[in-house]
Amino acid sequence: MKHPLVIVGGGPAGLSTALHLAAQAPDLAAQTLILEKATYPREKYCAGAVGTRGLDLLAALGVPLSVPHEPIHAVTLGLPEGRLRVEEPNFGAVVRRIEFDHSLAQAVVARGVALREGAAVKELRHHADGVTLTLASGEEIEASVVIGADGVGGAVRRSAGFSGGSLRAQVVELDTEEVEGDPPRDTIHFDAMARDLQGYAWDFPTLVGGQKMVCRGVYIIRNLGEENVHERLRAYLAAKGLDMKRYKAKPFAERGFSPDEPISKERVLLVGEAAGIDIATGEGIAQALTYGKLAATTVQDAFARRDFTFAGWKGEVLRSKLGLNLMGRLGMYWSFFGQTRVPTERFLRRNPALMGVFAEEFAGHGPRFGTLARAGLGAAVFGPLWAAEAAWARLRPT
Repeated sequence: MKHPLVIVGGGPAGLSTALHLAAQAPDLAAQTLILEKATYPREKYCAGAVGTRGLDLLAALGVPLSVPHEPIHAVTLGLPEGRLRVEEPNFGAVVRRIEFDHSLAQAVVARGVALREGAAVKELRHHADGVTLTLASGEEIEASVVIGADGVGGAVRRSAGFSGGSLRAQVVELDTEEVEGDPPRDTIHFDAMARDLQGYAWDFPTLVGGQKMVCRGVYIIRNLGEENVHERLRAYLAAKGLDMKRYKAKPFAERGFSPDEPISKERVLLVGEAAGIDIATGEGIAQALTYGKLAATTVQDAFARRDFTFAGWKGEVLRSKLGLNLMGRLGMYWSFFGQTRVPTERFLRRNPALMGVFAEEFAGHGPRFGTLARAGLGAAVFGPLWAAEAAWARLRPT
């Protein structure tokens, strides 16, 4: 049997695509097949923060957040010269992906979309009228269109001949008990105190089997290969009186979205981490859910027109709110994690409304006019000073 559409990967991006198809094009959704290499509930290493904008998107589909989670109402950023804090009601939630992804998979199946677990894709081959997917078991599946939602190291991106991507991150996380000095449990904390680290550490509240714990980790972007991410995390924990040897460390990788790299080919398009997420902070869940909404519309239109080139997929992403989000975060990456880091830190401290813009955008509540106005005024006043300091920072010998 040939499937019109096969989605490879049963995480938020692939499942969101299926949920939106079920709402927009139920006939196509009924003929769609999702292939997930693992069996639910399966673990997925991820800090688990999901912005309310992503949760609202699911709620609009009749899929409210039903798994254990920690509600978030504030975010803090630790800098060498002090800590910034922004309070934003209903900022988001911290979930466990083992539970969150399983709940999405159950919602997809309830809507009549076929989902095969334990079906790892080994490779795919293009031919005149479709794509052949070969599973690790040797089974072959025919599809007219394939959506690659199988993450950073997925078979679709690799086998279809996409590049590995230039914006990459190394991450390691673990879960510990709470310690003195932790932020309140309604707060997620980013620690950028170490200027020699091209990245950050974090502390997010989390629930593990009903127990209140803290997910802690280190995210390294630009100095890949030069840093031992485990040593960074060990030192970060030691400063809190925690011994890393007592916990299970979970390493993984992430890929950032680059506007210069393709995310589609004939009969194949990429979504979620396979296409690229926010490289500055590593946020991916809400973005993956939004990728799914965009992809569902794009695929529906492709079948209506019988045009499967997907030549305009990247343009559709870039023109959307998701694209604006990704490009804005890419700007954050270049300004903060590079030669202009110190001037950018100072600019943030002089213009804290910028943190508010980030928080309101993450939550899906804005940015509100008042916050944008304050940030704009701060940019007008302090922007020239930042530009001068940044220019001097670039000229100074390293």
